[in-house]
Amino acid sequence: MNLVADMGNSRTKLFVIDDVRILHSAIYNTVSDAENILSLFPQIRNGIYSVSGEEPRELQDFLTHRLDNYIRFTSNVTVPIGNLYESQETLGADRLAAAVGVNRFFPNTNVAIFDFGTAITIDFIDNENNFRGGNISPGLSIRFKALNYFTNKLPLLSATEKIREIGTTTQSAIETGVIQGIIGETMSYITKYSDHKIIFTGGDSFYFAKKIKSPIFVFQNPIVYGLNKILLYSCKTTD
Repeated sequence: MNLVADMGNSRTKLFVIDDVRILHSAIYNTVSDAENILSLFPQIRNGIYSVSGEEPRELQDFLTHRLDNYIRFTSNVTVPIGNLYESQETLGADRLAAAVGVNRFFPNTNVAIFDFGTAITIDFIDNENNFRGGNISPGLSIRFKALNYFTNKLPLLSATEKIREIGTTTQSAIETGVIQGIIGETMSYITKYSDHKIIFTGGDSFYFAKKIKSPIFVFQNPIVYGLNKILLYSCKTTD
């Protein structure tokens, strides 16, 4: 049983996880949130964290002193899959951790991972368990915000459930253009990599899974499972 801290751009989440499932999760606000988790699960001895936003030093200091082994996941940490990315020092920890998490459940499988977050990332794992890299494009909210910010008259909109084939008002034209653009982009990958298992994750994954007619597996929290796998692998290799 381990503690995983995912420090994102907007918030930090704490997870208690064993080898197969997440047992508990909480949003971190103060160090008392971490104290509560360790009180509920006193058997936790190891932890790992990944940072993509601001690093809460009070939390780091507390967990460093309370846990036997608490590591920060960076490009220097060895992972249990191959990494063929050419500039590994610039690879986002979240992308690699998600790949490890997906590979934990789908080993020896060609996989395409679509992460529908602030940015859309499409990453690939081959059937020899190698992370091959991927592509990055603007996410749903970024596209809506860009149309509003870089023009004088276009309004700021957000996703809607009902999408037309062709917009007949400025509002429906923006909604249709943004959503259908992402759907078309996604389908082009799915068609090209038809021999890959398709995984959707991220905040907008369920929204697009409902709109894309293709066999899709929606995977929640692959980063958490990946970080836990990396922690277990790190503890094993350092014993």
